[in-house]
Amino acid sequence: MRNYKPLLVHFENHASDPNDREASAAMKGRTKLILKSLKQYSTLLFIHLMLDILQELKHLSLLFQKDGLTLQMVSDGLQTTCMVFVAMQTNPGPRLQRFLTEVGTGSTWQGVEINRTSTDDDNFNNIKLRLTNRFCEFVSERFRSLETGVLKAISTHFDLSNWPEDTNALATFGTAELNVIMEHFRPVLEPCKDFQSEDAARLEWLDLKILVACHYRHLDSQVLWQRLIQGAIGRAGQFQHMQVVAEISLVLPMSSSCCERGFSCMKRVKSDWRSRLANDTLNSLVQISMHDPLHEEYSSVRAVTKWWSSGRRSRRPLYCD
Repeated sequence: MRNYKPLLVHFENHASDPNDREASAAMKGRTKLILKSLKQYSTLLFIHLMLDILQELKHLSLLFQKDGLTLQMVSDGLQTTCMVFVAMQTNPGPRLQRFLTEVGTGSTWQGVEINRTSTDDDNFNNIKLRLTNRFCEFVSERFRSLETGVLKAISTHFDLSNWPEDTNALATFGTAELNVIMEHFRPVLEPCKDFQSEDAARLEWLDLKILVACHYRHLDSQVLWQRLIQGAIGRAGQFQHMQVVAEISLVLPMSSSCCERGFSCMKRVKSDWRSRLANDTLNSLVQISMHDPLHEEYSSVRAVTKWWSSGRRSRRPLYCD
């Protein structure tokens, strides 16, 4: 779409130039077909719709590539994406809306005469409805495991937006989910010295709900449970069982992007020209490459100071000057 008019000129030259010997007759036939399609109003509508859809899928993909991704973040991101697709059924996305505004009721866009019929809008709305519904169905099917079993229990149990406001409802909230979590992770919890019994965890859960509802409801879910694990909520040792359960929920791996970035980084560092790096050196270089600050934020003063003061012999930076 950024190069729409140059593309049309390119295809028109190949389709209509009799002296063009680079293109065969079959290629010229395909060129005429593509040129005709690019001037169809329905085709341009569909392209702008796909631009909006792919933009939302890009945001979802970037979410899955984040470090420290939690189950709550994944669940929220999937729900947001599906809601945006549903909203597109009645409200056009930004790119489609811009195209509709520029064309208006006419049949000209960017100075190009396009072919528009009276049934294009109705047909496009039907296509848009089917397409967005299929996207939502596929996302729901692909991540169905998040809606059942222990993953559903964790997302419900630790997401403050799911907690009821009513005190009576809060009294029984999360108990069934806590039982599912403890049953699933029993092989991990039994040898843990900080987790003595499931009954103690249920009692701590009741005290924790009261404390959070009274004093910490304003916090983000992830921040709240990180504070709990660090012991910044309640008295010392008051919630040792729930700290273990909360830590399990925060370290569940939601994607493999971190591992994939590590492999890519290792291939960059240990190239054919540096194939004899020792393991310690390779590990240090990979850690620096993956976790060092951006070059705009990096200050070399500490590195130079350490180099200057840590050598066995005195440094002579002006030795050969």
